[in-house]
Amino acid sequence: MVQRRSDLEEFFHPVGVAVIGGIDRAQTEDALLAAMDSRWGVGNWHLVNPKGGSIGSVPIYETVADVPEPVSLAVISTPPAVCARVVDACGAVGVRFAIVFSSGFSEVGPEGVALEAELGEAGRRNKIRVFGPNTNTNAFEPVPEVRGLRGGKIGVVTQSGHNGRPIVQGVHFGIGFSRQVPCGNEVDLEVSDFIEYFAYDDDTAVIAGYIEGFRSADKLRTALEAANAQHKPVVLLKIGATDAGSRMASSHTGHLTGSDEVIEGLFEQYGVVRVRDLDELLETAALFAKLGPGVAEGAGLYSISGGSSTLMAEAAELAGVAAPPLAEETQERLHRHIPSYLAVSNPVDNGGTFITTQPAEIRRQVIRDICDDPAVGYTVVGITGAVAPMTDPLGDDILALVHEVNKPLIATWNSFKVDELGFDRLVESGIPLFRSFRGCFAALAAYHRYQRHRASFRVRPPLSGALPEAAETALGISPPDTGAVLRSFGLPLVASEVAASAGDARQVAAEIGLPVATKIASADFPHKSDAGLVVLGVDSLDRVEQAAQKILDRASAVRPDAAIDGVEVQQMVVGGAEMIVGVTRDPTLGPAVMVGTGGVFTEVLADTAVRPLPMDEADAYEMIRSLKGFSLLDGARGRAPADVDALAQVIMSTATLATALGDRLVELDLNPVVVLDRGQGAVIVDHLMILAG
Repeated sequence: MVQRRSDLEEFFHPVGVAVIGGIDRAQTEDALLAAMDSRWGVGNWHLVNPKGGSIGSVPIYETVADVPEPVSLAVISTPPAVCARVVDACGAVGVRFAIVFSSGFSEVGPEGVALEAELGEAGRRNKIRVFGPNTNTNAFEPVPEVRGLRGGKIGVVTQSGHNGRPIVQGVHFGIGFSRQVPCGNEVDLEVSDFIEYFAYDDDTAVIAGYIEGFRSADKLRTALEAANAQHKPVVLLKIGATDAGSRMASSHTGHLTGSDEVIEGLFEQYGVVRVRDLDELLETAALFAKLGPGVAEGAGLYSISGGSSTLMAEAAELAGVAAPPLAEETQERLHRHIPSYLAVSNPVDNGGTFITTQPAEIRRQVIRDICDDPAVGYTVVGITGAVAPMTDPLGDDILALVHEVNKPLIATWNSFKVDELGFDRLVESGIPLFRSFRGCFAALAAYHRYQRHRASFRVRPPLSGALPEAAETALGISPPDTGAVLRSFGLPLVASEVAASAGDARQVAAEIGLPVATKIASADFPHKSDAGLVVLGVDSLDRVEQAAQKILDRASAVRPDAAIDGVEVQQMVVGGAEMIVGVTRDPTLGPAVMVGTGGVFTEVLADTAVRPLPMDEADAYEMIRSLKGFSLLDGARGRAPADVDALAQVIMSTATLATALGDRLVELDLNPVVVLDRGQGAVIVDHLMILAG
């Protein structure tokens, strides 16, 4: 395919490299040549340091301007306060790219933030693309080739050079890599640039990354759209699911991790496979690379132990990986060789001694029979303990069969003892290899989910940003009429009116019709029910007046300084399922829409789904169906099915509102949104809108 990131192709293949700053003058000329030639190419590099001198016959130039040949890439290892001036000097001689190895920038605090801004400005001023700072040169380190590689290679992009290293050390498990790119603080070039590069790289089949935060939402979406268009799975370990991880990310590379819920929503939109540790990142990416697309579901489970078989079956079910029963004919064939008292329905337990007593052809025929079953898409061979008389022959069998059977073989080696011939044979076979059942089936579950959703990956067009005239008018008064803003976007607010006094509340209730709900009308009480400022189901005008006066008195007692507009008298909605719809804002990804199980237990249940904008109607339905509480909308336990279409329309109208208001909208909560029976619509009972300023 055409590499659309030709700028990064030029970055990775520099014509002339200037290594500027720290130089180990104690090393021998031979050691220097070996290190530099392997990384930058023979004769393609030059040393630069203000002190000048030489190492053997290799000159050290005092400035980059003294280098007698063209230089397209500078590798800068100088004190952080000097780096911007070095970039200026590089710009004067036409350098196109700079790797800033130095640390001491935004990861250390305000002084470093200022130095990083200065470095970024120097790059822009000189039209130099800057990689780093706080990084290394692993992007140019030759990745060992894997002999007899099965499947494709993985492109690795990280914001930690050290966390990239254990991933590429997967070559010792027969895993191939195209390149490792550690981006550091990302003053200019960022992980999204390299995800896009790998998407168009013929040598890369899968993209894997360790990510602490994203700099640009637009670049990220462009990169993920490219990966989907080129059918390149993206597997990411994204930090930020915990407060501790978020704090450390800021001190490590200066990244804001962003809202984890919004990140999850973005990953759902683009099919990103999210993992939680480095082992899972390596093994899951390797599974995608080795299997390629289109492997059918249905795991055949095979082991030399009944206990191992039990563990496999449970791990598969917990992960949601199907292990269907084998056909009666398959079980009959298996029992020709495996004793009848052993289970072969799936999992298949060979009892262990089968391996040591049967010839190779019989052992291999059992694996063939499992693979040939019509319900099996692949066979997982589970090895929990290294026992040479059993595991060595099993490794030989897999190595012999891997090119013969027409369905993939996958193995787990659950033992810490890897100095075994059986382990070596599994690595040599090139099949997907895992260190635990949990890791194996988690990766397979992610693989199947990705395959199921591939066809639905899509580019989401932006929603209309037009602001209705009625909304502009409502926003222009003080305080803004937020209810009118919502209605202007077609959001179905329940009939209500704010009454200034208890007597007025009685009159409003007579006009709306009983029963009604009464609640305090004040922005100073965002959680009205918690403060005892809501009375529901008021069914007489006398009680309306009493409830209104009680609410006003209580509000004044709880917060004498509160700004109270009066009492809101609201049509009482009977029945339906209570949901919440809202808008939040992520510092990088911008506004995002949320839907969840609503009412007074919203925070307790924490059952929500989030999607950043832009989103489409299919997103809205996916969000609703992903909720644990969806069964309440779908007619569980004899309930009438709710109007899911009306809830989806509320979500989309909210998304349109958030798009139109842009930065003016800080937060929006519609809670509860009562979803009535199918065909009867949805009604917004209460709302809280926070506007900028």
